[in-house]
Amino acid sequence: MNARRHAVRDHILQTAADLFRERGYRATTLDHIATRLGMSKASLYTYFHAKEDMLAAISRRTIETFTRELALVLGSDLGPEDKLRRVVRDHVRFVIANRSFLTVFFSEETNLPARQARALAAQKDRYDKGVESIVAEGVRLGVFRDVPVQLVVFGLLGMLNWLYKWYNPRGRWGAEEISEAFLSMMEAGLLRRAAGTPGVGRRIARAQRALRDLSRALDG
Repeated sequence: MNARRHAVRDHILQTAADLFRERGYRATTLDHIATRLGMSKASLYTYFHAKEDMLAAISRRTIETFTRELALVLGSDLGPEDKLRRVVRDHVRFVIANRSFLTVFFSEETNLPARQARALAAQKDRYDKGVESIVAEGVRLGVFRDVPVQLVVFGLLGMLNWLYKWYNPRGRWGAEEISEAFLSMMEAGLLRRAAGTPGVGRRIARAQRALRDLSRALDG
């Protein structure tokens, strides 16, 4: 695929994702997408044969980006604590930078054809298992408390993924502030700290402040 065709295809996918987020997948037609693009349906068909193809491409690109970023973390020399921090920061930045794609990815999965839905579910499971391996490594090395690894990952990814629902680009919290708030909450409950260890009180207080700030942000 040449560079120009690749750029046009990317523009089509972004436009489709924006419309799916605004109108819903079922309510969006190829006519809506072509009109927003200023493109004829005949031209649109040279890139995608059906609306379902666009949905599949959006979902595939999203999970492949998540998987690629996680592979870089897993292949690094970082310790489990820093690996998990990087996962959180990468996840938050990606969700915020690609809100339309992530909205479609999380809310329109049921509209995928069965074969593609199964493939996506398998990719999601592999991603979850990769994050679980980081937590399990931390538990094994004594960096993290002895916690139910799968339960921790379900909670962590649920918190990160739900960001697409409530994030306000005009709000006072950007990617770094949200990442720090999430990390404070995670570390307060996950890191192994002996009672009386210097810094524990500060971490707990920071986590409590983060929870209060996040609650105010959601209420606002």
